[in-house]
Amino acid sequence: MTTNGTATEEPSYRLGLELAEVSRLWRHVLDARLKPLGLSTARWVALVNLSAHPEGLTQNALALRVGIKGSTLVGQLDLLEADGWVVRRAQPGDRRVKRVFLTAKARPALASIAAVGRDLRRELLRDSSEAEIRACVRLLGRLKTRLQPLADSLAAAPGASGAPGADGRASPRLVAAE
Repeated sequence: MTTNGTATEEPSYRLGLELAEVSRLWRHVLDARLKPLGLSTARWVALVNLSAHPEGLTQNALALRVGIKGSTLVGQLDLLEADGWVVRRAQPGDRRVKRVFLTAKARPALASIAAVGRDLRRELLRDSSEAEIRACVRLLGRLKTRLQPLADSLAAAPGASGAPGADGRASPRLVAAE
């Protein structure tokens, strides 16, 4: 124990720290490897979510899936649209609502994006057994299952209006990507 009483050697404490650090480092390296494609992790997440919805998503629905405020997403979409990755169209029946669609440019690029992610995973997990990876995925899945209702309740808390919390992040529902 440290002088402030935190059990720094307790496995559950270490797990939280390691998860946060691995996530930060993984995103940092993935961002660097996506940069030559003109992308970042934030842009990649939006594209991957859109790829699972050929009918397009409303900007609000995409913001919820990506886990960011709608106003933050608008900036990302402006950049993606300017670069030709996505197009926004008025929703039939309600021109105030915009639906976001992948462009023809984005569809083939998804294979390149997937290859970058696959190569990084292979590099990082090269000496991990399939059993270790499956155990880790099971544990993370259980944690996510327990965290999602907590995140949802924060988004639904009074004053949240189903929108992002005080930190500006919405309750994320990321579509997994290869």
